[in-house]
Amino acid sequence: MRNRYFLGIDLGTTTVAAALVNHENSVISSKSILNFQYPEFGLDSIKRIQNGLDRNSVKKLQQRAVLTINTLIGDIKKETGLDCKDIDIVAIAGNTAMEMALCGYPLAPLSKPPYRPSSPLFFPDKTDFLPGFCLKNKELFVFPILDGFVGGDIVASIYYLDMAKSDKPIFLADFGTNVEIVIGNKYRIYTSSAPAGPAFEGGNIKFGMAAETGAIYDVKLKNGIFEFKTVEDAKPKGICGSGIMSLMHELLRENVINRNGRILPPDLIDSESYFVVGTKNGGQEVVLYFDDKINMRFFQEDVRQFQLAKSAVKSASEILMEKFKIYNDDDFDVYLSGTFGSHIKPEVIDTIDILPFKGKTINFIEDSVLLGCLKYATAKPSERENDLRDIIKIAKNFPLSGSKLFEKHFIKNIAFLP
Repeated sequence: MRNRYFLGIDLGTTTVAAALVNHENSVISSKSILNFQYPEFGLDSIKRIQNGLDRNSVKKLQQRAVLTINTLIGDIKKETGLDCKDIDIVAIAGNTAMEMALCGYPLAPLSKPPYRPSSPLFFPDKTDFLPGFCLKNKELFVFPILDGFVGGDIVASIYYLDMAKSDKPIFLADFGTNVEIVIGNKYRIYTSSAPAGPAFEGGNIKFGMAAETGAIYDVKLKNGIFEFKTVEDAKPKGICGSGIMSLMHELLRENVINRNGRILPPDLIDSESYFVVGTKNGGQEVVLYFDDKINMRFFQEDVRQFQLAKSAVKSASEILMEKFKIYNDDDFDVYLSGTFGSHIKPEVIDTIDILPFKGKTINFIEDSVLLGCLKYATAKPSERENDLRDIIKIAKNFPLSGSKLFEKHFIKNIAFLP
């Protein structure tokens, strides 16, 4: 009997991840790289949509997406020596724009109200449908889109967590270029998408970068000196999403920035031992790291980008909790997913004021989207079809674009609450 393998792909706006599992559901190899659409075709989904309005323009996005996936598969083949004929199923999930672009659908319907595909989307069931895809004549599954900007990535996460089978409510926030928020149980599932932008993945941050070699992913501030952990223990080259969250926690904890997000001048910082704040052009900046090749700073504008992102997430979460009628003191499970994975400590989440509740046990998942893809690829066909049908039947989306309620929450949540 030949070996059977299954491939899952999380087609993110910034980062694309792939994992290969065998018939025993053991991970053989996992890889991730920057999406080759990034940054030439825009840092976020809105820019990608603007670059894929018609069939000719979306073709370029499709080519880049396929090339990114092919590169990941090539890296997995190189590491494992795998013969592609042994891969039976490829399961892919991404947000609405990413999935439509991959399949060559023009993105114009997502550029204007009601911000959803104008007709039901046909997602292919064979890889041959995708021009240039390196795996030929394989079974392909692209996770269905729920509504508007709530795409297959959210369905994959809901499916992975068995949300539609749970008695207890589950709160999930999946951090990417957009942050998808879900609250649900076996009776109802409510979804929304927070327009957070790419700050949580290092985008729009001066020295921000993906979680690659040399990226700072954990920060400590002791006696005015930063201590870092970097990917592969390499020399610091930049700071990724988990590092940015960790840095903001330290700056707030040590009162280097105030609750309005202002980097304080040295004379207003409690301890005279701090040398982390530099002054330039009448403003302040945090001196992160420097050597003979790099002078890494965290600027006031970086703080503001983070504030905008965290406010979007908190505001979307508040609104969805109000709709679901669930409150801080209620009994519900909390899951956070994203590339920061287990690098973020719960106290960091509380300090940076990114969620509308505190003191909860937080379960971190490295990539719920990818795990959902792998779960689908290895499940029995009848079971997975029933599970997805149940999700779609009870799911309801609450779009926030143009919402006065969201604007009200957003303005309120810009500041950091103690």
